[in-house]
Amino acid sequence: MEQNLPNDILVEKALLGAMLISSEAATNCLGSLSEEDFYEKNVANRCVFEAMKRLAENKTNIDAVTVNDMLNLMQKNDIVGGVEFLIELSNSAIGLTSIEHYIKILKDCTVLRTLLLKMQDIIVQYNEGIDGTISDFVAKSGDDIATIVEKRRVAEFIGLNEYVNRLSTELSRPACDGVIGVSTGFNQLNRYSNGFQEGDMIVLAARPSVGKTALALNFALHAARTTNKTVAFFSLEMSGDLLTKRLLAIESGVELNKITTRFLNKQERLAIQKASSRLSEYKFFIDDTPSIKINDLISKAKKLQTNHNDLAMVLIDYIGLITSSSKPKGDYNRQIEVSEFSRKVKDLARTLKVPVIVLCQLSRGVDRRESKEPVLSDLRESGAIEQDADLVMLLSPYNKKAKKINSANENNTEEKNNVSEDSVTLIRLNLAKNRNGQTGEVPLLFEKKFSKFSEIAPETIAKYEELGHSGFKNGNHDLDGE
Repeated sequence: MEQNLPNDILVEKALLGAMLISSEAATNCLGSLSEEDFYEKNVANRCVFEAMKRLAENKTNIDAVTVNDMLNLMQKNDIVGGVEFLIELSNSAIGLTSIEHYIKILKDCTVLRTLLLKMQDIIVQYNEGIDGTISDFVAKSGDDIATIVEKRRVAEFIGLNEYVNRLSTELSRPACDGVIGVSTGFNQLNRYSNGFQEGDMIVLAARPSVGKTALALNFALHAARTTNKTVAFFSLEMSGDLLTKRLLAIESGVELNKITTRFLNKQERLAIQKASSRLSEYKFFIDDTPSIKINDLISKAKKLQTNHNDLAMVLIDYIGLITSSSKPKGDYNRQIEVSEFSRKVKDLARTLKVPVIVLCQLSRGVDRRESKEPVLSDLRESGAIEQDADLVMLLSPYNKKAKKINSANENNTEEKNNVSEDSVTLIRLNLAKNRNGQTGEVPLLFEKKFSKFSEIAPETIAKYEELGHSGFKNGNHDLDGE
């Protein structure tokens, strides 16, 4: 025997009755409801709503007479039951103050019906045979269900007065130090960005071996250390063990090479022991699944936030290694695929309400350019990354040693951008896009042997300039809003 899906016929009649006798009720209901919100087995109710919708489209007043005429035109008056049914609906009408509550009841029934039908579809798909891996099937099913549940939120307009009241409450709080998000760990970058903001997609891009992974680890470690909150790091390129060695080098001040080879003196072993103890206390989580599928990455991030509701930041190293959760159909287009990843990462940041830092490689066009300075158009594989990002940070080396390597190895990209383990590189961090603030350049020192970035004192920059190195702009102060 077939079971009825969730519905409330009395609520449907109450809303239709209100629409018949009140133009305001009709406007509210037509702006919030669709035919699908009236259960398909409640045929008469759905037909009346359809007639009302046609009248509204024709800019005709809605009342018992006009609805009856429209039902006749639609040849559905016999299904409804004529004027008697419309009178019955009018007698079931509710007051305007109850309209929103009744609309919510209908919307909840619609979501629950859709959810149950989708679950039945999932069972059918499983019985017919899974196309792809179990992981893909579970991820897609989860996405389908999440999309349906998301529709339960009936988005309505919010008056500007409410936004003003929220802002007034915020402005009444004591002044902050300029960092209203998660601190970057670098004062000048904080001044430009006010920290990494919740819901923002932040892109950190560079050519290979310039130090983007190391800088991302510096961001992550600083966030875990100073906020005492959870940080998630998706490492698609490097194993968790190697990342931990880098983190240990940053935290202990012991050279990465010594940690790797274990040639350590007593003081270094003691420093590592203390650093290891501190690292163990941080709520820092690493997922080193290579070529992780985008839906798996999203599911894992959401699960981590469910288990640790103090999630402060997510980092992804890097977007070019993410794979699709579905098999390519027809002509494969990597640019379209990366655009989809970018959009989903942006959605993830907004859903989790945390900054999501995405690492990205720059195209080889940087190496062919005389200045070797990257620009936004160098973002590899997809212009959607630039479009979706709230902040874009471009890294490039600017010290004498790096320049010599660049000129001596014009045809070797890896060598051009690489520097020796003992070198200290002056790095230009160009905040090339900042949707809600200033853009500018931040000079940083990269000590590769420690995987550590640090800020530079003015006298140090002057010293580099005396040696013939490129100086840094103070930063332009244009607003880059879109």
